[in-house]
Amino acid sequence: MKNNLKNNTVKFLNKNSRKLSYSNSSLIFLFTALVVLIIIVFPLVYIIKISVIKDGRIFFDGYIEVFKDVKTYRALKNTVILVLGVLAMSVPIGTILAFIRNKTDYKYNKAIDYFVFINFCIPSYVLSVAWIECISRGGFLHRILKMILPTIKYDISPYSLTAAIIVLSIHLYPLVYFAVGSGLKQISDILEKTSFLLGGSKRKTILGITIPLVYPTLISIGFLVFTRTIANFGVVSNLVLPIGTEVLTTRIFQAISELNLTVVAVLSILLMVISLAVFKISKRVKYKEIENTNNTIYYYALGKYRIGVNIMLSIFFSIALFIPLVTLLISSFLKRWGLPIEMEYLTLNNYKYILFESEVTKRAFANSIFFGIFSATSAVIITLFILYFKKHNNRLKDKLLFSISNLPLSMPNIVLAIGATFAWINPPFKLYGTKWIIIITYIALFIPIVLKHASGLSSNISLSIDDSAKTLGVPLIKRIFVLYMPQIFSGLLSGWIICFLISLREIPISLLLYRKGTETIGVMLFMIQSNSYGLETTSTLAVIVIIFSVIGNVLVKKIVKGNSVNERISD
Repeated sequence: MKNNLKNNTVKFLNKNSRKLSYSNSSLIFLFTALVVLIIIVFPLVYIIKISVIKDGRIFFDGYIEVFKDVKTYRALKNTVILVLGVLAMSVPIGTILAFIRNKTDYKYNKAIDYFVFINFCIPSYVLSVAWIECISRGGFLHRILKMILPTIKYDISPYSLTAAIIVLSIHLYPLVYFAVGSGLKQISDILEKTSFLLGGSKRKTILGITIPLVYPTLISIGFLVFTRTIANFGVVSNLVLPIGTEVLTTRIFQAISELNLTVVAVLSILLMVISLAVFKISKRVKYKEIENTNNTIYYYALGKYRIGVNIMLSIFFSIALFIPLVTLLISSFLKRWGLPIEMEYLTLNNYKYILFESEVTKRAFANSIFFGIFSATSAVIITLFILYFKKHNNRLKDKLLFSISNLPLSMPNIVLAIGATFAWINPPFKLYGTKWIIIITYIALFIPIVLKHASGLSSNISLSIDDSAKTLGVPLIKRIFVLYMPQIFSGLLSGWIICFLISLREIPISLLLYRKGTETIGVMLFMIQSNSYGLETTSTLAVIVIIFSVIGNVLVKKIVKGNSVNERISD
């Protein structure tokens, strides 16, 4: 009887599985796959098409033009300098801070967490604005020096490749801090104690054992810093482009202004290939890490270095965090940037104007909120289907769909925007100039972010619940939304919040795709300085964006129980 029951159950499951495979399951999978192909693959294919096809014929003149142009090699050279400079600054800074926080007896280690977290929440473009307000002639550094030395000649320019390296390093070092900190916690204290027993000094133990054990983490996070740097547009456009220096992202932007679409396509492919290659290498490189099986951590005593560490951290966080924040805050209350910091020149009218009076900024807030809610929610639903099929079917086509959906994670936002422009500028799907082209591109950007948040939770779910529900005849949609979704809800929710925050500060996609009436907060941040508003209005908007970012990231940290969120935050 037991065998009969087992055979009948197997027959029932096979029968219903075949039935579902030709009904709801196939239709939902087909719909999900079509959406992913249309919003992710189709624009990228269009970039390739524009680069090699002209007047219906295949030609490679665009590639020849780009690789013969000296501007391309200058942009590549500057991009390499930028990447190497950011790596050389952000990786040591993040590693040293993580070591002090996690491997020493430093008394105020929680304060380091809070300060780094706030640094992580500040958009890179906002940091570049603070840099200009601090360093430029008439800025706060110039004023302080003039008070000390009234006759001083001030000729420091805020615009340079070095400035971009400094600002991007301050923006990206938190990623290194979070990753290395997590790696240091996994190191067993046995090896370090053994080193001391054998007569090893602190210096030899740190350099010979502790740091080498986090090499895998350093290499992995180095690849991430590389891709984030090469993809950046906001900082380099603000600090490098004004002096005529170009990197790959700004070179593409300049080619767009020249309406040379073939060159735009070729440069986009070049940037995409570099980013994809680095992303693939980072995924393929495998290292064996030593796990902390006894859950004990060896802490190094700072001893006589404690005062020096306190001074070093005070100086660093003053430069990286407090000065930029105070600069933006003071500027946001000035009637006009450059006026003396006195009560008669302070006002709340900047906030009143931004939030309640300016029709453009009110529309930008409304657009960003609507685009964010709609796009993030759509991305969550699509991601839910992708993860379900990969988890419960795990067929070749399910794995392929999952891999394709992750493509935007390795691509610069400016490339996604260019692909959308080429794909949706002509009939029958003429979306360029409408809000829908921004929304569709946001969805493509958001899907891999939600996948990254929720896929870990999905991998830990047992298949037995879904199998039991399938045996009882529960419809597929109900199984997905009632049984599967609650089990990965925290990942979906944290991904949704991150995506919504991106919509409030994203620049490259919005800047290339907006038209009058579809402005976003990111567009306003970028454009407001070129209008008659001034830096005080830019600072006001920047402060509001920082507040939203901090609140949103605090919510995410609570949802994921304090784990750091190192996802792709766009500029």
